[in-house]
Amino acid sequence: MKRKRASAVASSPSWATQKASSNPEVQSGSRKGTKTRKMNEILKDQRSMISGINRILGTPIPVSNNLTWRLLKPHKRIESYYGTKLSSALNAIHECFEPSKDPYTGRDISEDIVFDLESDSEMNLRGFYTVVLESSDDEEMICAATLRISGDVAELPLVATRPQFRRLGMCKILMNELENRLIEYGIVTLVLPSAQSALNTWTSSSIGFSVMSEAEISELTARHEFLDFKDTVMCHKILLNRTQ
Repeated sequence: MKRKRASAVASSPSWATQKASSNPEVQSGSRKGTKTRKMNEILKDQRSMISGINRILGTPIPVSNNLTWRLLKPHKRIESYYGTKLSSALNAIHECFEPSKDPYTGRDISEDIVFDLESDSEMNLRGFYTVVLESSDDEEMICAATLRISGDVAELPLVATRPQFRRLGMCKILMNELENRLIEYGIVTLVLPSAQSALNTWTSSSIGFSVMSEAEISELTARHEFLDFKDTVMCHKILLNRTQ
């Protein structure tokens, strides 16, 4: 499958082709009922997950000595305090990555993601949370990452550790807490686009991601929408066994 680079990869849902039945009314009704029940279960799970996430939004969660983990999301009524934290997270991302411009609008992709800004872009940059790791004493920003959830899959297109805090295990602390929270909410798979220079780090035994095959990418993008940046390698980590 050919993937777009520096743009969101989007595909329509893939529906299995049904053979014509000898008793269409009965089988069609049965399929409709099953489909409705399944959709209701999915919606119930999604509402439960969103409710769980909303309960911890903005809440400082101690994760290690003198470190605090936080989940943030912009809102039109957001307190300026959290708006400042989102700005600090964006600055951390800009410290680690060259600003990437949306090819359709010329706008800063990272800023649109972090602040959930509307635009005329053909890329879907809406619906992201921002995860941060800070010093508990002075709330200095250490790591920042952007997170979006789609069904039982989560994507993490931007992960940044400020230069002065690298090689200290800070990203692993942020990731461990994030993965624990995602497992709690029933997320099965976490995906991210890795730069070639960081691939060995992400696929190391301590972090545990693996490179996705084209078949695995095709399967996921048939059901979900992800950001896929130029010159990156798509990786994933299975958080929950589907049989659990």
